[in-house]
Amino acid sequence: MKVLHLDEQPGWRGGEQQASWLLQGLARQGHSVLIAGRPGSRFLTSGHGGAELQRLALPFRGEWDLVTAVRLASALKTRSIDILHAHTSHVHTTALLARFLAGRGKVIVSRRVSFPPKRNPLNRWKYRLPDRIIAVSQEVGRVLRDSGLDEDRIAVVHSAVDLARLDVPPMPRSDLGVPQGVPLLVSAGALVGHKDHANLLAALPQVHTAFPEARLLIAGEGEQRPKIEAQIAALDLQGRVTLLGHRGDAPRLIRAGDVYVSSSWSEGLGTSILEALACRTPVVATEAGGAAEMIRPGQTGFLVPCRNADALAQAIIQCLSRREEARAMAERGRRLVQEEFVTDRMVAGTLRIYQEVLES
Repeated sequence: MKVLHLDEQPGWRGGEQQASWLLQGLARQGHSVLIAGRPGSRFLTSGHGGAELQRLALPFRGEWDLVTAVRLASALKTRSIDILHAHTSHVHTTALLARFLAGRGKVIVSRRVSFPPKRNPLNRWKYRLPDRIIAVSQEVGRVLRDSGLDEDRIAVVHSAVDLARLDVPPMPRSDLGVPQGVPLLVSAGALVGHKDHANLLAALPQVHTAFPEARLLIAGEGEQRPKIEAQIAALDLQGRVTLLGHRGDAPRLIRAGDVYVSSSWSEGLGTSILEALACRTPVVATEAGGAAEMIRPGQTGFLVPCRNADALAQAIIQCLSRREEARAMAERGRRLVQEEFVTDRMVAGTLRIYQEVLES
């Protein structure tokens, strides 16, 4: 089987990591894997774990870039590609155009966000034509169905984590400037609106009433940083909240924490929650995206409504107050990840969909 993976993003976030694990798994199983991206992009230039790949540098100048579509169509024909797998919304359209021009190939699209597609004629066309749309959570699948997509075109394959990457020692608290015994909250993710760090910060005054010494470390970078810094100052949280910027050692930070907090109001699945569970760190999460598919209240963590600072604060306080119970939930969370959210399972689920569409 020959599969061409498309991703036009210049940087590297969760979607690119999931695509990388997928193509590595396919290559290990002997499938021919090609990738296409913008010249110099991390997706195109990454080593992808040493997988043997053919790489196509293409312009990707927007959804209706006919130059890119024509070149993709040529690759479809000359390289006898079976499947075009689009990993972002923009290349979704490009893949459909390329298939139309080539007159061959199946189109698979990954959907990693939980907000509904815009309701307009273009999107109705765009979402009706792929051979399959892979939702990264049951919640994303539900949103697609509620938007009018045919049930038989939607499949759910959960995003995954690489346990080997997460089985690392915790970061020493001395390296973080946090004294031993001080309650430590950790959150990791891009500083963007839907991660809702504002809600997390708004919850902290209540947390500090119960645990005055509690500290919060936020790993990540993004456009919301000035607003977050302003809110930290307005709430007089200097010295209690530290913005660490982008960190390549997030698993070690997560393992150092007493509680991992996910405060998003929108997610596809929420792989940072998976990482925390895999690290055996107790989790407090909001009900965004597929959080409820990982956090089962009273079993694997604490789950609260989105955009509710009071509920978030009370859950954090409970987690810090009931340490043994929280650790037991985190241990069950680790087992859940091992059973349902590992990369081999994600690769197998995706490969099964490829085979279904090729046989249909």
